[in-house]
Amino acid sequence: MEKFNLNERRLVTFKRKELGLTVGQVADELHMSKSNLSRIENGKIMVSEDNRELLENRFSINFSLEDKYYHLTLEKLNKVTELLIFYKLFDDYSRNQVDNVNQYVLQSVAYPVHILLRLLVYSVKYMEWKFVTKYIAIFDSIIDLLEPSLQKIFYISKISFLYFNKDYNKSLSLCMFVEENYNPEPLLDSYIYHVKSMIYICLGDQDLTVRSINRAIELSASIGNSPRLVALNILKGNSLRLRGKYKEALVENNKNLEYAKTNHIHIYDYTLLKNRGWTYYLLNNYESALKYYQEAEKIGLDDDICFIAGLCSYRLGLRKQCKNYIIKGRKTKNAGIAFPYLIDWLELTLNKRYSIKAENKLLYCLKKMGNKMHIDSRNNICRLLIEHYTFHNNFDKVKEFESKLRYMDTDD
Repeated sequence: MEKFNLNERRLVTFKRKELGLTVGQVADELHMSKSNLSRIENGKIMVSEDNRELLENRFSINFSLEDKYYHLTLEKLNKVTELLIFYKLFDDYSRNQVDNVNQYVLQSVAYPVHILLRLLVYSVKYMEWKFVTKYIAIFDSIIDLLEPSLQKIFYISKISFLYFNKDYNKSLSLCMFVEENYNPEPLLDSYIYHVKSMIYICLGDQDLTVRSINRAIELSASIGNSPRLVALNILKGNSLRLRGKYKEALVENNKNLEYAKTNHIHIYDYTLLKNRGWTYYLLNNYESALKYYQEAEKIGLDDDICFIAGLCSYRLGLRKQCKNYIIKGRKTKNAGIAFPYLIDWLELTLNKRYSIKAENKLLYCLKKMGNKMHIDSRNNICRLLIEHYTFHNNFDKVKEFESKLRYMDTDD
């Protein structure tokens, strides 16, 4: 007899929690004492052959399978993590590669590592929220049974999940927890600082945004990560735009576009075109804005593009084109929580300029989604309301919504 090693303890505990069972419930099923099973899971007592067999049968596992499955799965996890950091996960790793796995992996001590791999991919690519929520809770409960390297990969998955769910403060707190409690590692830290930058920009904190972007750029450059450098420079342009420095943002966007072309990085073409279009829109250059949104439309289409392209068309007097974008916008994928409401507003505005119904649509959107939407969207709705109230000479309301406009601090 011998005690379970760390991998065996992790496997048994993971399987039990995966089934939603307590130590007491499993102990009762297997006619073991609760204290003995607890001590087995904690590696404090020897495990008899009978008890090993009982646990194998209960959880459909096999402790005798070779460690090679564990090492192969760990190697695969590290490779997938690298693909994520270098922005290759979305193109070079299919769902089939995630889900199809050797049956022995599912029965061996490699199983929790395999699930961690799936968690990482599903938290950033396929957005399988039910799966992600379940396994984040399980890994949180067994975090002490993971090696530090696996802990950090798990936290990256959780940070991503929280960020994409717009739970910015929790995601940010977890970023800081990882920084304070784990050794520096350029590969993983470059991703964490990138997420921090995106959170700070959403929260409107200029100083911390700039510092995080610069640190992420430094780390990404140190590992030769050109794709992430383009993404970070997109964020830098966004930061300038959110500080009201539209012309400087355009210069940054143009530099970044040239860098992307020189380095043959095309995964951001869609975003670069949309960002340029949006900046031109903020400069009231609707023709240039429409041009870039229509270029982006050749690559992909979402309700964001349809709304801004439709709005630019409306402002240029192209009513038929505006209506076509409204129709397309209702059929395309959703790019953000505000855009379905904004497309409704655009249709109401097209039918009757500065109508009460259109005003109420914007007010409802702000009331329902204001705390969740991106600062850009929130500011744009305020601008549209300012335009509405100016038309109706309601200057008290104009002042009210001018005070709601949020910019990042412009002090350098």
